[in-house]
Amino acid sequence: MQRISYTVLLILITLASCSSGGQYNEMRQRLDALNALNRADSVLTATERDEAQALAGYFDSHGTPNDQMLAHYLLGRCYADMRESPMALHCYQEAITRADTLSPDCDFAQLSRVYGQSATIFYQQGLYRNQIEYQDLSAKYGWLGKDTLNALRSYAMKAAAYDQLQMKDSAILIYTDAIRQMKAYKYNKVAAGFAGLLAKKLIDKGESSRALPYLQDYEQNSGFFDSEGNIVKGREVYYYAKGLYFLKNHLLDSAEYCFRKELYTGKDFNNQSAGAYGLSLLYQRYNNPDSAVKYALYYSEMNDSVYAQSATHEVEQAKAMYDYSRHQRQALIDRDRANSERQRFVVACIIAVIILSVLAYIYYKYRKQKMLRRQEEEKYSQGKTKYRQILAEVEQLHHRETELSEIIKNHEFTINSQKLALADISGLKTELENLRKIEKHLSVTVKKQEEEAADLQSQLAKYKLRIDASAAESEKEISEKLYGYSIYKTLVDKDKYPDLLSDEDWEKIDAMIREAFPEFSLFLAAKRPLFDDVVDYRVCCLAHLNLQPMACSYCLGISGSNYSKRRSKLIEKLFGVPGNGKEFDRLIRGI
Repeated sequence: MQRISYTVLLILITLASCSSGGQYNEMRQRLDALNALNRADSVLTATERDEAQALAGYFDSHGTPNDQMLAHYLLGRCYADMRESPMALHCYQEAITRADTLSPDCDFAQLSRVYGQSATIFYQQGLYRNQIEYQDLSAKYGWLGKDTLNALRSYAMKAAAYDQLQMKDSAILIYTDAIRQMKAYKYNKVAAGFAGLLAKKLIDKGESSRALPYLQDYEQNSGFFDSEGNIVKGREVYYYAKGLYFLKNHLLDSAEYCFRKELYTGKDFNNQSAGAYGLSLLYQRYNNPDSAVKYALYYSEMNDSVYAQSATHEVEQAKAMYDYSRHQRQALIDRDRANSERQRFVVACIIAVIILSVLAYIYYKYRKQKMLRRQEEEKYSQGKTKYRQILAEVEQLHHRETELSEIIKNHEFTINSQKLALADISGLKTELENLRKIEKHLSVTVKKQEEEAADLQSQLAKYKLRIDASAAESEKEISEKLYGYSIYKTLVDKDKYPDLLSDEDWEKIDAMIREAFPEFSLFLAAKRPLFDDVVDYRVCCLAHLNLQPMACSYCLGISGSNYSKRRSKLIEKLFGVPGNGKEFDRLIRGI
């Protein structure tokens, strides 16, 4: 009847919306109708689920946070009634995220119910810590939303989780406090319902006298009993608790009555198991072993059935979790597939930029080093040329100085001999004076040239010293970096030079160079087109490792002269300058 009324209400809402033209009003009325159906405890099916999905999709784009929260909550309730707990919990989480708790208009009462339904699922799945957390949140928002009854119910339901966690005293304490508060707020019927649960816990603990008022409250005020004292269907397990109370207070006839009533009225495995167990305890008290064994065996059979039923429930839960996980995985796959092309493009661009940046840096560093080296070479060459020119000029000046000194001596001898006339002697003295002036000027010039030559020689010496120091530092750095490689130890051990390295040895050398000298490895890769063969490449590798030329020729299986010729050719190919093998080694080690 309720479902027919719901269908008629939807038709009326559709007609009303057509006349008014307000889509939001139509969707809001449909949402209220579905909520009314849920509040009436109707079982929601796939039809209502499809309606809830449509409403959630609409309000996600057009509704307020409260509309969105309610729509996702109702979708979760549909999945819960369809026994799809994972999907229900997912919808509840969506509803929680839609709530705007900072807004004064937030429907805190509705949010409290969302947390409460989530806590119920956690309890069913055995996640008791999560249940406690969500019951606390449900109580918190119940108080904020002025839904006192729901807040107190959420608080009381924490006790079930504590009981499952074997924290019996905490469960009893919460039940006691919750019942007290409910009575203070005049929720006597609800309080009486929880009183039955508290009575069971107190009886199990052995506090029968304390349990009696709660048993009476449960029977008189809960509304679960008819006028003859029979409990409503589905709650027959209470007879076991009542019988246990009588048993512990030595009222054996009353206890037997309750246990047998449990067996006769409660037909499921749990009630049968509880009734049989109660009777087995009773007949042990009667000292009737046959009957005690009979009901103990029946209790065992029913208990096995309970476990089997529980296992079936766990399988159903596992299947639901699997279906949910499968849907989630498929959603993630579809999302990843949609974004994969863009992600690959971005990653490819980043890698390309990094590679180009590294190559550009290496090329810039190499070109700068090559330019500086070339400038230094040119300065050194120009300095040596100028030095040679100065030495030649000094030599000529010394020769001129010697010739002038001989002329002066001849003039002095002629004057001293007095074989010439006085006029000639006077002219000769004048010429001698001029020669001495020239000699003095020449002496000053020679001294300046010699000083310049000395300065230049000092500069060349300092340059040579700097080159030698750089080479020594490079050799030391290479040795320290490579000493940890076994193949390098083999190469530098002069007593173990092989006649020819194997392909496996060259693979180890290549790996060592790539790891220890990545820039040099890139340099060789760029220069490979200039090599005549693989031997040229290997010459560069061995020269960079600072090995002796003789050792290199042994390792390569070529003669020493062939090794020298190759280095002389390679220096011009790789560095664009002429030179010999030593200069090639110095340049190749500087990379």
